[in-house]
Amino acid sequence: MTPTRRGLLTGGAAMLATPAMAAPAMAAPAMAPPATTAQPAGTLRDIDHIIVLMKENRSFDHYFGTLAGVRGFADPAGAALFRQPDPAAAGGVRLPFHLDTLRTAAQRLPDLEHSRRSQHAALAGGRMNRWVASLAREGANAGFTMGYLARADIPFYSALADAFTLCDGYHAGMLGPTHPNRILMMTGTVDAARRFGRAALDNRGRNYTWETYPERLERAGVSWRVHHEADDFGCNVLKYFAQYRAAPPGSALHDQAMRNQDFAALLDDIRRGDIPQVLFVVPPAAASEHPSYLPAAGEHYTAQLLSALWSNPKLWARAAVVLNWDENDGLFDHVAPPLPEPDTADEWVDGKAVGLGFRVPCIVISPWSAAAPGELSPVCGQVFDHSSVLRLLEARFGVEAHLLSAWRRRVSGDLTACFDFTRPPRLDVPALPDTAATLAAAERAVRPPY
Repeated sequence: MTPTRRGLLTGGAAMLATPAMAAPAMAAPAMAPPATTAQPAGTLRDIDHIIVLMKENRSFDHYFGTLAGVRGFADPAGAALFRQPDPAAAGGVRLPFHLDTLRTAAQRLPDLEHSRRSQHAALAGGRMNRWVASLAREGANAGFTMGYLARADIPFYSALADAFTLCDGYHAGMLGPTHPNRILMMTGTVDAARRFGRAALDNRGRNYTWETYPERLERAGVSWRVHHEADDFGCNVLKYFAQYRAAPPGSALHDQAMRNQDFAALLDDIRRGDIPQVLFVVPPAAASEHPSYLPAAGEHYTAQLLSALWSNPKLWARAAVVLNWDENDGLFDHVAPPLPEPDTADEWVDGKAVGLGFRVPCIVISPWSAAAPGELSPVCGQVFDHSSVLRLLEARFGVEAHLLSAWRRRVSGDLTACFDFTRPPRLDVPALPDTAATLAAAERAVRPPY
């Protein structure tokens, strides 16, 4: 019998359905496997290479809210939140609606405001009921906040989530835009206490000075690199730190973080197994998935990277890929993020919490996080955020992320729950949809006339 953990179920979404907008139901969240006293088949030390591929600006509900087995659109706790006030909508309520990319140009979604101001406005003090209102500056586009994609729209990512561990409790690190979220992942902080000068709260900051995590890896003798092309969409945030800007050619900071590399060269490195212990991958704009760039282009980029990895069985056997997204753009998610108490050290700035941010997608891809034969991979519901990537690197390589706040360490896990070391690793690779064909169809769909 075909496994149906992700199969769409009926019933729970009936209270949300309208002829124009309907939210599909979900199964109960997958439970953690029972504790076992059996001898482990492996440990975290069986993973020698961790690749972090961070994409752009999609919320969890927007990408994966229709999958069964996740906290998505049929979450009973979110029923009221799916009815967002919107004077421009019928009945004054905007419900989640499907962005049908097969019949419309919805792959080219407009970018929505996602500043710290608008994110806190959507949060509404934890009420989560001002998603449309928070985007008033967007005019008629504000309603797009409630749009979602389904399996047919992102078939590769949906199949990938079936095959490997999907996290439905993974949040952006901060309520705000790209740079602060990426800076938090690369350093552990946005310097809310302003110990080092200006806090990183927007995309305008330059010449930050605090120590980054790659510098600590370098000092500890753990190999690392940031892959980026000449077009990095501004997302290689290490270049906004003074020590990297001043680093001369030939130095580790310059050569491993500031030097451009073509994607084809990276794929060749992966096929040969010539990658560092920690590899951060920054896609170019067109593959970033930031609206209005195409999700299909991002899927194709990710598929090429994974195909290169899978072509080298020796490397794949000892690797893990963390595929995550930096923030949610202005796209709706119904799960309220954990927030610190006012004035919590390093987590409160200018009268507002730093984060956590809204949920974003995250899939952990490894032989140790793959579904067992004949099954679909479990969903990991533990709370994570971008600091969890640093915690995973800490756990594996023993290099402390010294700028992480005590509060964040208490609230967010270290991603090790995504791996199952009680059974042997699954080294075969899943059959996945053809991303080249999906991309070609998407490019035709967005080509005028629509």
